[in-house]
Amino acid sequence: MGIDSLLKVLKSVTKPRHISEYSNKKIAVDTYCWLHKGIFLCAQELSDGRETNEHINYCLKKVEQLKKYNITVVMVFDGAKLPSKKCTEEEREKKRNDNLQRHLELKQQGEKERAYQKLVESIDVTPQMASKLLEALRIRNIECIVAPYEADAQLAYLSLTEYVDVIITEDSDLIAYGAKKVLYKLDKFGYGEEIDYDTIQTCSEYNFQNWHHQKFLTFCILSGCDYLGSINGIGIKKAYQIVATSQNYRQAIDNLSKKQKGSVPFDYIEQFEKAYLTFLFQRVFCPVQRKMVTIHTFDTDLLYPQMKSLLEGNLDFLGNVYTDTLIQDIADGKICPQDLKPYSQSSKNLKQQNIDNKQINNNDQLELPIYGKDKTVQVFKFIKKSQSTKINPEESFERSGEKVSNYSQVGNSKSTENNDKILINNQQHFEQSNLFSSQQETLKQKQLINNNIVVNQVKKKNSKIIIKHEQKKINQYFQPSFKPYKPPSFSLVQKQNEISQQINIIEEEIQRVDQNIDLQVDEEFQQYSISEEFSDHFKKKFYYTDFGLFLNQELQFKQIQF
Repeated sequence: MGIDSLLKVLKSVTKPRHISEYSNKKIAVDTYCWLHKGIFLCAQELSDGRETNEHINYCLKKVEQLKKYNITVVMVFDGAKLPSKKCTEEEREKKRNDNLQRHLELKQQGEKERAYQKLVESIDVTPQMASKLLEALRIRNIECIVAPYEADAQLAYLSLTEYVDVIITEDSDLIAYGAKKVLYKLDKFGYGEEIDYDTIQTCSEYNFQNWHHQKFLTFCILSGCDYLGSINGIGIKKAYQIVATSQNYRQAIDNLSKKQKGSVPFDYIEQFEKAYLTFLFQRVFCPVQRKMVTIHTFDTDLLYPQMKSLLEGNLDFLGNVYTDTLIQDIADGKICPQDLKPYSQSSKNLKQQNIDNKQINNNDQLELPIYGKDKTVQVFKFIKKSQSTKINPEESFERSGEKVSNYSQVGNSKSTENNDKILINNQQHFEQSNLFSSQQETLKQKQLINNNIVVNQVKKKNSKIIIKHEQKKINQYFQPSFKPYKPPSFSLVQKQNEISQQINIIEEEIQRVDQNIDLQVDEEFQQYSISEEFSDHFKKKFYYTDFGLFLNQELQFKQIQF
């Protein structure tokens, strides 16, 4: 997400902050970041399709945490998928599928924690989740804005127009957009890390002094962003060196081509220009004018002179242009930005689509992971074909190279009885051929499954042989330590008797000493006993004798004052 390693580069200008420092201010929140964190609490329920509100409650608690400090909260949601981000979205979808496959493998291996983490990473935030949270936030009178496309662009626009004071997110793209203040890594105690765009020029890791935002944005895109992947061998360090020694983006790409011969695509300049224009002119919603606008106006000084002619061409990669009524319905959360339908209908369509996909996948060949490297077991789902398949005589179809006559052709025959016989014979022939083909399929499937069963049985036998071999090794290792019992010699028995006699003598002496000590304690207690008259004279005080402390044969007294 965002510009890789950019936050590390800006570490020297990152300052710790607590949300109490933003009291009486307005903060915009990247809502999907919180939803992704909330998924960790209920990933299994969401994966199984069970009803849960744990992820919704997580976001609501974070909102309440901000409201405690009298902070005005604006929740910003992602919208439709941007055409400029198509490649990135496809890569993320593939990664989610890989994480789901990895989850199944780890689950079979018994690694529950790692398997659950992969399950969390395989789940994406859906419009249904967004609609649930939108309803809960409306009840609490929290302002919500659904972006027409990327939430990052919407958040940046709110910051650049000073509609909000700070942005809470985990995406470093906000710095590339030029957002003024961004708070990262907000924890449950209210602490986070703030980056102020105006302080970037004081960065100690890299020298950004006298850098215009044109140059800084060029540096971010060459490092690799969501709209243009990085070139092999080019990281954030090399990107900085190239941009720092170049006058504009074309010179920087030329220098890059010279250093990385053959690794720069032939259309890289065109892709770079689209990514640059996406950062500047992506379509967003203006909450003040209540209409669709771009992040910057086309006359901005952030645009390179070489790119001005591109604004007259096709700008579909920036997204579609909506009417004021339509963009207001999207921003207010009345319709889904992906299919422009109400969330209730969109949710039903998505659920039905998932069910249809599952049915299609169930009819296909399934692959389940087993132990071993990149090995899979093929599992087939048997589909019984009915023997009493009804044939519509009006339909024309072809089976096993034979054409069945159409009803219209049969109707031209001389007698209806012959026509019925022909239809019955054709129907029986079709049913027999259909049954035979289904039997052949089942035989093939059974043969494949039997082969897999045989392979698994051989593996089990081999594993049992290995276990028995290991058990033999263990027994051989411990066998010498078991020695037969030998009775002790006479001399040892005699020594034991002598020792027991000495112990008895010592115990008798100890008893005598204890008796003498008890006698001495009784005598001294009689000497230092307290009379009743003395105790009556001091009514508010009492004395007691501590028999456990002796110093120079004198009893110690303690006095307690009530």
